[in-house]
This record gives sequence, structure tokens and C-alpha cells, in this order.
Amino acid sequence: MFDVHTHNKQNAVANAIVNCGIGDDFSLYPHFSLGIHPWDVSESWACAFADLNRTLEGLFESGGISRLSAIGEIGLDKVCGVSMEQQLACFEAQLLLASHYGKPVIVHCVKAVDELLAVFARLRFGKPVVFHGFRGKAEQARQLLSKGFYLSFGPRFHAESLRLAYASGRMFLETDDSCMDISEVYASASKALNISATDICVPGIFSSAAI
Repeated sequence: MFDVHTHNKQNAVANAIVNCGIGDDFSLYPHFSLGIHPWDVSESWACAFADLNRTLEGLFESGGISRLSAIGEIGLDKVCGVSMEQQLACFEAQLLLASHYGKPVIVHCVKAVDELLAVFARLRFGKPVVFHGFRGKAEQARQLLSKGFYLSFGPRFHAESLRLAYASGRMFLETDDSCMDISEVYASASKALNISATDICVPGIFSSAAI
């Protein structure tokens, strides 16, 4: 049972990607993601981006980059009160970093799907993209799946969207910032899919021995 995105650092096990901050001790986590969340973007985002860039360079030089599963969570959020112009600039800069290091991205997106898709199209981003915590309805799920994106579902989801993603081979499950165990999310998904939780398969896009 693979947890593609968790903020619970107690879940630092071989089958989880732990969402980290720049100042965290990455040696504690078998697999982790790293990026500037849209909520944390400010007028001085370039300074945070410089820190992120230096951190990735250090991981590359030390060999720790292999445990970096993804750049994220990054993205766009229209309801967080941060300037969309600043969010877009920071998001695009991080996508370029992901391309440079050959990493997938874990995306946070709130009411900004069109803007997000426009960025990916303009940059011709070629690495896997996981929309985390997806709660959209089937129509939006079809739109994203048709463009090759992956959808990750947490404790709350639309069952039809989950079934569409699973049928497309582009479904992940996650605990996000909840206190749930990933087995509970798998149990909920298994009911919607009408299969055993142990029979649920997720895509092997990450360089993780857990998948």
C-alpha cells in the first residue's frame, strides 16, 4: 500500500513519499518530495527558490537526490490570497528544476486548472504530473486523464473520478495531512472500486522500491 503524499513525518516508511520543507533532515526519510507550496509564495519567493536550488544541488552532490521522489507539492491556488503572478513565476521556475533533475511533480491546484494546464502546455513539461488530493468530479477527471496526468485521492473523493483514474492506470492514493493510515484510504477506495484493497495497483512512476 503506497502513500504517494503525506505530511505526517511519522509515516516515514518505505511505502510513503513524505512532503518535506527545505530545513528538514532528509536523511530521516527513505522517499520524500520537496518544493515551495503556493501558500508559501511571497514577494521574496526568489530567495526561497534560491534556497531550494542550493538544497537540490547539495542532494545531487551527496547522492541523496535518488531519494527525492518528486518536486512538490507545488502549484497554483486561487483562494490562498497570494498573487497569482507570483505563484505562476514560482511554479514555472520549479517545473524547470524538475525537468533539470528528471523528477515528477506533485501538484496542488485549487480553482486554477486552466491556468495550470496552460503552464504545462507552454513549457512542454515532459515528466509525470500527479494532481494530489483530487476531489474533482468525473468531467474534470476525464479532462486531466486525457492529457496524461495522474490523479491522487485522499480520504475524500468522488467515486466516479476514482474509478476513471483507476481504469486509466493513473490512480494514486494518499493520506495528505490527515492522521489516517494509508490502509484506511485503500479500504475506502476498494469499496468504490469493488475490489480487495490488496488487489489495488498503483503506477510505478517513482524510483521507489516500494512500488
